[in-house]
Amino acid sequence: MNLRALSPERSLEVTWEAGHVGVYGYRYLRGECPCASCVDEWTGVRRLVLDSISPDILLTNMKLVGQYAIKIDWSDGHNTGLYTWNRLRGLCPCPKCRAVNPATD
Repeated sequence: MNLRALSPERSLEVTWEAGHVGVYGYRYLRGECPCASCVDEWTGVRRLVLDSISPDILLTNMKLVGQYAIKIDWSDGHNTGLYTWNRLRGLCPCPKCRAVNPATD
């Protein structure tokens, strides 16, 4: 797997083992943050108001968490969400993955 931040495009490119490439817009990823501040941990209801995320949001830092996730620091100061590999793969916005994972719409 290979991760590459594409700053001018405001996207994170992930090349998976099978050669599949997913390109995740920063605003999309920030909106899918799974932390307890963004999603109610009891009900699963999203607390984060998606319209509150700036279209100019940037990924300022990214680090591996063990062998199972990445932690992203965002330009809005948020940094508590862990994006597991399974979650990230399920969020892939490409048409092929959307057909398999329609819940990501």
